[in-house]
Amino acid sequence: MVVEKLVLEKSCLVVQVREDGSYSVGPQGREVVWRDAMEKGAVIGIGQHTPGDVEGESWWVVYGQSDAGADVTVRLEDGSHVPVGRIGEIFASEWVSAPQQALLYRSDRPVESQPTNLSVLFARPTFMPKAAFPENDRL
Repeated sequence: MVVEKLVLEKSCLVVQVREDGSYSVGPQGREVVWRDAMEKGAVIGIGQHTPGDVEGESWWVVYGQSDAGADVTVRLEDGSHVPVGRIGEIFASEWVSAPQQALLYRSDRPVESQPTNLSVLFARPTFMPKAAFPENDRL
């Protein structure tokens, strides 16, 4: 089965997609866990550390499903834009910063449904150890 791969350099995560649409997101060098194809329009945000765990910057990743030809942009609260990589219908974006809001725009959604863009919620990924401060497990 054909597998396409996108390696995210800052987080060392690997996004893989099979030709049947199943996908995997996980750390480089770990056993691959395949999931069923993403739901249409799904967006997932994960972070290295949750707010309150550590001082300073962490890596942050947003990935999801969009139409293959759709334009997807990620803009951070500080005004910077983050590059977005693609494998077919899966997009992925990563950056390093202090915790901040990320806004997602997708051209495969009606403009009126995105008047202020989609604010991404972040959660600790299941492949990482439990948070030191679990009450802070969302940004």
